[in-house]
Amino acid sequence: MGIKQLREDEKGSGLVLTLMVLLVLSVLGVSIGTLTLGSYRLSAANRDDTSAYYVAEAGAVAAYEEIQGEVLRAYENNATEGSFYNHVSSIVTAQNGQSSVDFAEQFGTEPTATIATAQKDSKIYTITSTGEVDGKKRTVTKQFTVNWVEKNTGGGGLPALPANGTLITQGNIKITGGNITGDIYTNSTTNKGFEIGNEWPDLRSSTLFYSNKITAEKLLKYPKDYVNFPKLVARETVLDSDVYIPNFKAYKDLLDGIKTPDKNHLVNKGDLNISSNDGLNLDSDVYIPKIKITSDATYTINTAGQDRTILVDNLDVAGSIKVTGGGKLTIYITKSFPEGYYNLIKENPQTQLNLVYLGTATLKINNGSTINGNIIIKSSNPHANVNVDIGGGATINGIFLTNGNKVNVHDGAKGDLALIAPTGIVTFNGSGPINGTVIANQFDMSGGASLTYAAIDTTGFLFGSAAPAADPEPEDIISSEPIIEN
Repeated sequence: MGIKQLREDEKGSGLVLTLMVLLVLSVLGVSIGTLTLGSYRLSAANRDDTSAYYVAEAGAVAAYEEIQGEVLRAYENNATEGSFYNHVSSIVTAQNGQSSVDFAEQFGTEPTATIATAQKDSKIYTITSTGEVDGKKRTVTKQFTVNWVEKNTGGGGLPALPANGTLITQGNIKITGGNITGDIYTNSTTNKGFEIGNEWPDLRSSTLFYSNKITAEKLLKYPKDYVNFPKLVARETVLDSDVYIPNFKAYKDLLDGIKTPDKNHLVNKGDLNISSNDGLNLDSDVYIPKIKITSDATYTINTAGQDRTILVDNLDVAGSIKVTGGGKLTIYITKSFPEGYYNLIKENPQTQLNLVYLGTATLKINNGSTINGNIIIKSSNPHANVNVDIGGGATINGIFLTNGNKVNVHDGAKGDLALIAPTGIVTFNGSGPINGTVIANQFDMSGGASLTYAAIDTTGFLFGSAAPAADPEPEDIISSEPIIEN
């Protein structure tokens, strides 16, 4: 069969057909290109949106991990619940702002995470993290809870002390007479900050721990022929670890925790004038405006195995107070604790006694007084410093904590005592044997005084004993919920 020839009127139809095919292909190409570009843009937007979520999540996780580490350190360094939560609040607030995470640049855009923290109540906090990538934002929230776990048996608060640590100071030490047995810690960086006098105390059984920010030659001042040196140890950190009163802050925080009970919430017993042997069975916390116990009279207070509080404006004891019942009695004195003879005794070690003096006058304990209990001094006037004078053969067995500027122990005063004066100058002058530990801003000993290390029983102290409880797990102190998107 021969090839069919196009008629004259059919010439050019192939060109039209070709053009039509090209047109269809062009439309298809444009459509496919538009779909591809749209898909790409959608994919990029989805990518940025997803990236923004992960950036927000990473910011929240990083902020929580930083807070967690700081909170655990705050737990180690704070002695009281109140100071701990104050510290936690500042830690959480400090996280506000841009995340510390350094996100790598993504397709020419640097992602960012912005952190905002909020406190729901005293224990519960939230972290809100907003991630942004090339204009796309996603926001997530992470909630966490902070708990105070009592550090010590009995209600905790007193930091542990270095073994054999008999004298711990922030500043200078001067020993011109007397004797010290036990290790000595000083953070002084003052030239001649540890001075030894001409009476040649024998310190050969002691170790002197001092800051390596000063040389021993500059720190020590001693007579030319003195030979009874302690062993010298320089340290970057004078005390063994952060749990040992860094900058004495832990003990200052203890005093910050002292609050005067509200007398309106206590049972009012009226004034007590005791002239013969008498007693009180405490079945509640009470307010007594004035207690006066005359000579030879004994006033027995029975706590019936409970922790009880007495708030008294004026306590004048010429006789004796005997605490029985096996519980813990805390006596808050708001105004006067006049100089005189005091005999405050406990029936047995299971009965605990705390005296909290909130007055403004110098506290004098002398005339052969005996106090078997713990004494805490914090002036009710924040601008006043209550000085302390312990002498006249007085005996104190327990913990003595004060925010006063001066503590003078003299004239045969003695006892098994942990004397803690983080802001004060403590002076021993002709005192009897003190067995225990002295913690002071500065220390001065003379006149045949004696200070020997002994472990002091701190059970029943207002803030708890120094005996450590089991260490809590990190999640017992701070724990978090899963991240959720807003």
